Amino acid sequence: MSDNLKELKNSYPDFNFENLAKIANVEVKLTAQLGKTKVPLRDILRYEKGTVVMLDNKEEEPVDIFVDSVLVARGAVVALDNCYGVKITEIIENIK
Repeated sequence: MSDNLKELKNSYPDFNFENLAKIANVEVKLTAQLGKTKVPLRDILRYEKGTVVMLDNKEEEPVDIFVDSVLVARGAVVALDNCYGVKITEIIENIK
């Protein structure tokens, strides 16, 4: 049993964690956000192939990881087997 699960069980002794098995295979949308920016629509209308859109994150800054629009972690972009991935560097505590 992972330390996180043990901590959860200790924090919520009345919760029936066996019920988690019933939903463990439910798929959720996970999104890694590299950054964002605000751009006037007139600029977007001028975009063409090769246009570079500058984002607010710097290269060394972590990316935000969302599960169904809820920020749950941060990480670093990695490249593996011709695909991009995210290495988790921080788990967000006190998710609301």
